[in-house]
Amino acid sequence: MRQQDSASAEARYQRLLEQLAQARELLRWNPQAGRPARWLQAQSFQGRALAHRTQTLAESLGLPHLRELIIKPYVLLYAHGDDDVVLLALKHQRQLSFSL
Repeated sequence: MRQQDSASAEARYQRLLEQLAQARELLRWNPQAGRPARWLQAQSFQGRALAHRTQTLAESLGLPHLRELIIKPYVLLYAHGDDDVVLLALKHQRQLSFSL
């Protein structure tokens, strides 16, 4: 954020923290609030490899469901089960893929 615009970086960072706190509260009560992770159906080799790695990670945590929650301008990737939610990655909506 500082590289993009150092003058507004702190305010944007604080806004992101607020949005993450709101997302946490939402997911606490409704883990299915996000949409199914769209990129799991990727067609490229790289996309399929990332999807497989992410699914393997989620399953190793005992969390079989992968979803995305939009917190503009970001997309939050998370895994969930019946009782637990784990944040896996956060990306700006302009980024092509998540970095895990």
